[in-house]
Amino acid sequence: MRKGFTLAEVLITLGIIGVVAALVLPALIKDIKYKDYATARKRALSIIGEGVRIITINGSISDSADAQDFVENQLKKQIKMLKTCDNDNLRKCGIETDANKIKSMSETPMTMPVKLHELAAGMASGVTTKTNTPSYGFVMANGYSVNLFYNPNCMQDDPEANHYGQDRVCVNAIYDMNGLAKPNQIGQDIGFVTVLYPDQTSIAYAPDVVRTNAAISGFDEAAQACTNQNPDYSLPNRDELLSMYMNSNLLGIAITALPYWSASEASPELGWYQHFGGPRVRSPKATLNNVRCIRK
Repeated sequence: MRKGFTLAEVLITLGIIGVVAALVLPALIKDIKYKDYATARKRALSIIGEGVRIITINGSISDSADAQDFVENQLKKQIKMLKTCDNDNLRKCGIETDANKIKSMSETPMTMPVKLHELAAGMASGVTTKTNTPSYGFVMANGYSVNLFYNPNCMQDDPEANHYGQDRVCVNAIYDMNGLAKPNQIGQDIGFVTVLYPDQTSIAYAPDVVRTNAAISGFDEAAQACTNQNPDYSLPNRDELLSMYMNSNLLGIAITALPYWSASEASPELGWYQHFGGPRVRSPKATLNNVRCIRK
């Protein structure tokens, strides 16, 4: 007597496999996409961040007239580029500039910034930042498209006084790991690198920003609010938070009544916060502010 499965049994088994696949595959695909983005973020930080940082440490970060001059006559000496594109032809370098063709981290359709003031609300309030300055594009040797913003008048850090954060940013670069191809979404194929300070303290950041706010907290509770949201989350330091502000339109973070705490202490009584309208301020630790976390 030959044993085997009936048609009904086969169909039931296939149905179970289909249900399991439907439950598991989306999470697996999301995890794979995140790992790809995490790898791209680290690569962009290493290449772009280190290239700009070397220029800064060498004391020539303020020698260029604009983003085009900076890319063509300084950054090209540090980074191999396949192609460069002026502000009117960024799409030729794989930078999607058509209206509402990219998505912010909050999945809201938006248009790629091409002028400095389009990166974040409140940019017009800076002291040295020329907010109407256009960006400049290039393609790295690994195929990443980069839309670069440059501030030749960026200032040194001032840990003793409140100030406008954007004036401390020398370069902000938005990269797209697959050019014009979809999904064209922040946190999936698009990210950013920010380089601060025109001196030996120069450092590059590419914070891995979490999509939603944690609980509103005082300074001493803000870090715990992040770990309560997820054990792998942490509170950004003052400079990481400034990078987040510089790219707040990409992240979908609007100006709110409450600013955001950083993990940086200003004194035993004061903590640093970043208002998403530009100011970077020392505030009493008991103040209740927003909390937006990053992955460690």
